[in-house]
Amino acid sequence: MSTSSALKDARPCWTLPTRNLRRSRCQIAATKPKVPTSAHPRHGVITAAAKQEYVAPSSRVGSTELARLELLSTVVPDVLLSQSLQQVEAPKAATSSRSVLAGIMGNPQSRYKFAVEQARFYDKCNLEVGADKTSCQVDKALVNVGAMFLETVLGRVSTEVDPRIAHDADKLLARGRQLVAMYQEVGVDKERVLLRMPATWAAIQAGKQLEAEGIACHLVLVYSFVQGAAAAQNGISVVQPNVGRLHDWYNRHPGMIRDPNAPREMSAMAKAGYGDSEINPGLLLVEKVYNYCQKHHGGRTKVMASGLRNKAEALALAGCDFLVMGPKVLTAMATAATLDGYNTGLSAAEDMPGSVEPRLSPSLAQLADFLPLELETVDEESFDDYLDMPGRELLQEGIQRLIDDANRLEPYFLNLAGGQE
Repeated sequence: MSTSSALKDARPCWTLPTRNLRRSRCQIAATKPKVPTSAHPRHGVITAAAKQEYVAPSSRVGSTELARLELLSTVVPDVLLSQSLQQVEAPKAATSSRSVLAGIMGNPQSRYKFAVEQARFYDKCNLEVGADKTSCQVDKALVNVGAMFLETVLGRVSTEVDPRIAHDADKLLARGRQLVAMYQEVGVDKERVLLRMPATWAAIQAGKQLEAEGIACHLVLVYSFVQGAAAAQNGISVVQPNVGRLHDWYNRHPGMIRDPNAPREMSAMAKAGYGDSEINPGLLLVEKVYNYCQKHHGGRTKVMASGLRNKAEALALAGCDFLVMGPKVLTAMATAATLDGYNTGLSAAEDMPGSVEPRLSPSLAQLADFLPLELETVDEESFDDYLDMPGRELLQEGIQRLIDDANRLEPYFLNLAGGQE
C-alpha cells in the first residue's frame, strides 16, 4: 500500500450534519453504491461503465402558458391584422370574411386594400349585372385577400360563403364551388381553403357534397350539440362552437337549465374539470362535441372553439383541435410563465411538470358517455327538433349579423365602381 493510500485510510471519520440526522464519512462510504466497471477495449484500463449524466445550466428560462398550450392545441389569432400575431410563432389559420373586408376598406393604410379594389376589374364579374355583379366582386375580393393571407399563414384560410343564402343548399353549393375556382385561378390549391358557412341544415347538406368533392368546409355559429353531431355524421371538416355567446345567452336567461343531462349542475361542472363556482355551458358544449367527434367519428371532424374571454377558458379547453383567441387572451397567456424548462442553476431540467395539462384528448374522449338519443342519425326533422332554444336563437341572430355585414359592405363596391365610370 502506498503512503498516500495509508494516510487516506488513517484519516478519522468526521460527521456530516444533515437536517434530520448526522452520518459519518465512513457510514456514507459504506452505504455508497458501487459503480460497475469494465475494461477499456483499447488500453485494458478499468473505467466506469455508467455514470449519471449531467445537463449543464444555461440561460434558458421557463416556458409560457401560450407556448405550452400550443403543444396541445392549434392557436388561431382572432384577428389576422392585429399585432397579436407577433406573439404566435406563425399563424396557423386565417379568415377572409365580409367583416374583414370592411375593416380593410376602413383603413386607408392597409396593404390589403389594393387587393379588394382590384376585384371590380374581374372579367367574369363584369358579365353579370346588378346585385349578382356586386356579389361576384365581393367573392373575388374575399379570394384576393385570402390568397394574400396564405403568404403568411401556414395552414388554411377560411373563406365566407354569402350568408344570405345560408338556408339554400343548392346556392351554397354553387357559390362554394365558385370560390374554390377563383382560388385556383390565382394558384391556390383547394387543400388550402375552407368554406365558411353558418351551421344550418342546408349548409350541412351542401357541405356533405363539397367534402365529397375534396373541398373542406367550416361551419360556424354552432350553439347546440345536434349541429356538431350532424356535421360530424356528414363528414364536415371543422365545426366552431362559440363559448362566450352561448354563456351570455344563459346569463340572460337565468332560469334555463345549463346541463339537462346531469342531475346536479355543480357536480356536472366538477366532473368536467372546470370547478364548481360557475357553470359555463359554452365550455361544456365544446367538450361534448369534441368527445363525440373523437369517440364516434374518429376525430375526422375537428373542433374549433371561439369566443374565449379569458385564459382560464382557454386552459379549460387545452387539447381541443383549434382555439381562437383574441389579443387580450393571447397577451395574458404569452406573459404567464410556467415551470417547464426552468433553469434550476444546477441543470436545465426538461421534464419539470408545467401548469398546462390536456383537458381534452382522444383517449379521454373514449370515457365520455352519451345518451342513446344523441347517437342516432340526425335528419332534417330531428335537427329542427333538437336545435334547442339557445341554439335556434343564436343561430338566427348570428346569420342576421352576417347578413348585416354583407349589406353594409356592398356600397363600398358600388362606390368604387362609380368612381371609375
